[in-house]
Amino acid sequence: MLTVTESGEGTPLVLLHGWGLHSGVWLNILPELNKRYHCYTVDMLGHGQSLTSDSMLFDLANMRKALHHIITKIDAAEVTLLGWSLGGLVAMDYIHHNSDKIKKLILVASNASFCKKEDWFNAIEQSVLENFASQLELDYKKTVDKFMALQMFGADDYKQSLKILKQSMASRPEPSMQALREGLEILKVTDLRTQLSHIEQPVLMITGEHDRLMPYQAADAMQLLLGNARHKMMRGAGHAPFISHPDEFVQVIKDFSKE
Repeated sequence: MLTVTESGEGTPLVLLHGWGLHSGVWLNILPELNKRYHCYTVDMLGHGQSLTSDSMLFDLANMRKALHHIITKIDAAEVTLLGWSLGGLVAMDYIHHNSDKIKKLILVASNASFCKKEDWFNAIEQSVLENFASQLELDYKKTVDKFMALQMFGADDYKQSLKILKQSMASRPEPSMQALREGLEILKVTDLRTQLSHIEQPVLMITGEHDRLMPYQAADAMQLLLGNARHKMMRGAGHAPFISHPDEFVQVIKDFSKE
């Protein structure tokens, strides 16, 4: 089962975090989001207060099932699903299999294929994730700290943004080692490009100008595969634009909800 925290009133907005983190990453923008949305912040399997088990490992299929259990209980005709980074892969996979449950999709710094392919250049080398996996076994905390720093790299006010991210991490338990391993595997092997053409809902892609993990040019390539999508690249932002540019980020989402 997934741990979900509800807050705010209005259109249902389900938020999925990225690798190595938990739903606490949204604390910085929740006060503003709550004025417009009924927010459901989710701890993915093995992260925060959501547990995994031998029968419920952290993979896309199990996340899809667990997320479906939450979304089907939302008593509203319109649900917006937002996924950041790894959470974006979960969101894309979910809407592909349950298209009738989601009205709009928001992808934040998320790539349909995070690893480069011969025909997909706007991504990272697979060796980057393999290196993180190796380092994870040697020094858990150092590896997660390094990953958080990489997410903030290049953002305006880098030090303050990294401080906010680390403070948000302290609000809930750290992810399990098993979930970290499985999350890196999802990032390494998943390629959802062929599924994009089946997504008919309006899609908003938000990227950061200086993102080292998800080049903003990938969103332009994904836009060609999606049926109804637009891309907002935020100047001066890195991999977590909602932390470095919270006001602009929230406004972009609000504008999308009015369309």
